[in-house]
Amino acid sequence: MSRVTLRDIADALGVSPSTVSLALRGSDRISSAMRKRVVQEAAAQGYRTDLAGALLRTAKPRIIGLVCDIGQELHVAYSREIIAVAEARGWLIMMEDTAAGDGAAALGRIMQLRAQAVIVVDPGSVPAEALTGLDIPAVVIGQASPSPDADLIISNNDSGMAQVADLLADESQVICFDGGPTASARYRRQSFLAAMSRTRADVRVVASGATMDAGWAAMRSVLADGPLTAGAAVCYNDQCALGVMAALTRERLVVPDDIRLVGFDNSRIASSAAFELTSVDRDPHGVAALAVERAILRAEGDDSPATHAQVDTRLVRRRTA
Repeated sequence: MSRVTLRDIADALGVSPSTVSLALRGSDRISSAMRKRVVQEAAAQGYRTDLAGALLRTAKPRIIGLVCDIGQELHVAYSREIIAVAEARGWLIMMEDTAAGDGAAALGRIMQLRAQAVIVVDPGSVPAEALTGLDIPAVVIGQASPSPDADLIISNNDSGMAQVADLLADESQVICFDGGPTASARYRRQSFLAAMSRTRADVRVVASGATMDAGWAAMRSVLADGPLTAGAAVCYNDQCALGVMAALTRERLVVPDDIRLVGFDNSRIASSAAFELTSVDRDPHGVAALAVERAILRAEGDDSPATHAQVDTRLVRRRTA
């Protein structure tokens, strides 16, 4: 199959190739309605930008870097939403995986591609000096940023955790499977403990992590200490919760009959019919829209002081709780 060209898109819409080119670059010379039509037609035909050509033709290619860990379900959700939002605005996303190497190297590769801004998901994976020393604007998705010049998009854990506390208010015992030493885990744990302090539950924090193996090992350790007395378990994320569920199943304990289970992130794991996991949704589309908006504004020359924006979380209740 031959490659889709600007002419193919132009012929389908009855406009000139130059109009299509300007629309895909987000030019103000083209109306927003026409830009939207061009983007939709380009997507329908499977058009892909000639990146090498774009880099050669322009001093400022419309490229935004994205640094994340694709081993984390939440980061995958963010990346998909960021790509969709950016492409609708006529920008390309070049993604680097921090799990494939160190975060500083990932940022370096983004710079080599002449990105005009970068979005960093969970800055804990990137050395602070690498982020603060960037020559391009940065937007951070996380609970805190090591760079005072970076815009910060925060998921408000408090709103979702308050709903979790309401759900578990009648439980006498609740285990919190923690996410480890990261800043994200610390903020999430603090929010959970603050919300649960308003209930009668006795809360026990157990060291765990962000993976299924971490959840599995943590629950196996709990079960080795003696009979399970907790009425509910709240996990750092859905992957951790899946490991906890597997450990319970190994001991023939049933969720939610023997213990109620809550995850965090409302990932594809949570929504799967195989698990039906109650989980806290972080509104990845809302987060992505804000991050892309800030990245484009910065890339286009906005030099106003760094901003902090919050997106509320919410509990999505399913079978496990």
